[in-house]
Formats: sequence, structure tokens, C-alpha cells
Amino acid sequence: MALVAVRGFRRAFGTGKSLSFVGRHREEPMLITASRIKGLWPWLIEARFAWLTLGVIAAAFAIALRPHTTEPVIRLTGLVLQLLGIGTVIWGISETRALFGHPSFSAKAKSWLGRFPLLKRNIVLGAAACTMAAATGKMRGYVTQGPGPDPTLVTRVDALEKNVALIHERITGTEKEMDEGFHKATAALKNEEQTRQTEDNSIREKLEATGTGGVHISAIGASWLFVGVILSTAGIEIAEFLK
Repeated sequence: MALVAVRGFRRAFGTGKSLSFVGRHREEPMLITASRIKGLWPWLIEARFAWLTLGVIAAAFAIALRPHTTEPVIRLTGLVLQLLGIGTVIWGISETRALFGHPSFSAKAKSWLGRFPLLKRNIVLGAAACTMAAATGKMRGYVTQGPGPDPTLVTRVDALEKNVALIHERITGTEKEMDEGFHKATAALKNEEQTRQTEDNSIREKLEATGTGGVHISAIGASWLFVGVILSTAGIEIAEFLK
């Protein structure tokens, strides 16, 4: 290959033409490592509903489409697929109930049977304690500085200065309490806003899951019902074809 490149260079150099070299990329074979093998299982798990659907249909075909299969076997296989398809409806309803926090059908049935009037019940006595908080209030007091029993101009001015200082202290304390109350109200409003946002997101996710989350279950049921109806309806024709 180097000899061909040199000859090409000589020809180009002799004719005065420009020569452009084209590089060739050689792909290396992909190596199967342990990390690639470990990543294979999660990749397969992502399509678990498809594997479930195809596995059940493949098992039904293996039973019903064998040579010399009788018509009742084909029809009963289709019936089983139809029942499985109807079962996916119950599966989807259970998923929706669990999404909104409702108990399952088995729990509801157990609770209903447990309330049978003729059953013997164990009476459980319970005691509860209740605590009541006393109402609390806030009181404010303030003091003033008087000029004394025999006030003079100096004592009056001194009392006024002290009263002004006390007024400033009261104003500062009131402003501090107002600032604290404002900060508490702001924090409470912010927490309430975050709580409402979280609840809105949760409701939105539940509505989205209710509208689109059960599509895979519906697809599974539709596939099983489709094959089951074909096997049950055309059982005689399929049995004649397999003879």
C-alpha cells in the first residue's frame, strides 16, 4: 500500500497536479465485556410487558397449532386467552385504585366478609387521653419618668429626655415584633406555596398516569383477546388445516 501511495505521489508531482490523501478508518471489533453483559438484563427488563405478551401468545400457539390438534383444544386455548385478556381489565383497575391510595379488591373483600353480622367479634376496649391547651395572651406594660414632687425646669427636662428614650425603646421593640411577625408570615406563605405546588404536581402525575399509564396493560389485553377470538372462532377450520 505504501508503494502505491509513493507511485501516486510521483505521478502527481510529475504532472504538477495537487495530490489529496484520503484516510481510511478501520473499525475495531466490539469487545463483549462484563459491564456490557450486566447492562443487558436491565435493557431486557424495560420490555418486560412485551415479553409477557409474546410469551403467552407463543405458548398458546405451541399448544393450539401442533399437528393433529383437535378442535376442542384450539377452542379452549382461545378461551383461556380471552379470559386472560379480561383479567387485564381487572389488573388495570387495581393499578388505578392503588395509584390513588384505595385498598385492593382482596382487602375490600376481606373487610366486607369481616363485617358479617353472624360472625363472632372480639370486643376491644380502648382508652384515649385528651389534652387541652389553655388560651394564652400577650400583655404589654410601659413606664414613664415623672418630674418628682417639686418639679423644676431641670427635673422636667430630665424627665422628658428619659421619657423620650423610653418611647424610642418601645418603638424599637414594636418594630422588632412586627418584623418577626412579617418574617413568620412570609415563611408560612412560602411553605404553603411549596406544599400546594407539590400537591399540584402529584395530582398532575396521577392524572397523567391514569390517562396514559395503563396503555401497556390495555395493549396486553387487546393482544390476548385478539388471538383468543381467532382461535375460538376459527377452531374448526384450524383443526382441519392441521390434519
